[in-house]
Amino acid sequence: MNYIIKSFLLLSFIIFIAGCGFKPIYKLTEGSAELQNYLVEVQNNPSREIIDQVNRTFLKKEDTNYKVYLNISENLVPLIINTNGTVSKYRVEIVVKYQLEQLDIQETLLQDTSRGFAQYDVGLSEIDNEETKKQTNRAATNNALQLMMAKIQSHISKSNED
Repeated sequence: MNYIIKSFLLLSFIIFIAGCGFKPIYKLTEGSAELQNYLVEVQNNPSREIIDQVNRTFLKKEDTNYKVYLNISENLVPLIINTNGTVSKYRVEIVVKYQLEQLDIQETLLQDTSRGFAQYDVGLSEIDNEETKKQTNRAATNNALQLMMAKIQSHISKSNED
């Protein structure tokens, strides 16, 4: 008897979850794949790690309707300062100021700023510290670019609905 009740409860739970009516809000369709393709122009000269991360994030496609102008700055803030004056932890902040332009009508659609943060602990070796800083720059840049892409895609999809 106990087995029948447990089976019935499990079966009704599965039916309830399967039939709850969940539909994804966003799904990748053939038309939405184009949202990842932009012409990108970095207007200043950030570090090589940042440029590499930008090139990895954006696909290169020449026949797109949008161009993104980027102005990227990097801030290194000491978080933990030891009593002898040395720093044991840094926070890297990447600030991406961007402007989205629609090329066919030569109109600026969006100007905004996104920020990415990451932290790293200072080690004993200067070589390790430099490598850790480069990885942290990449992570913070990736965070800022993902936020920027989400804002751009949201703005484009909103303007396409109107």
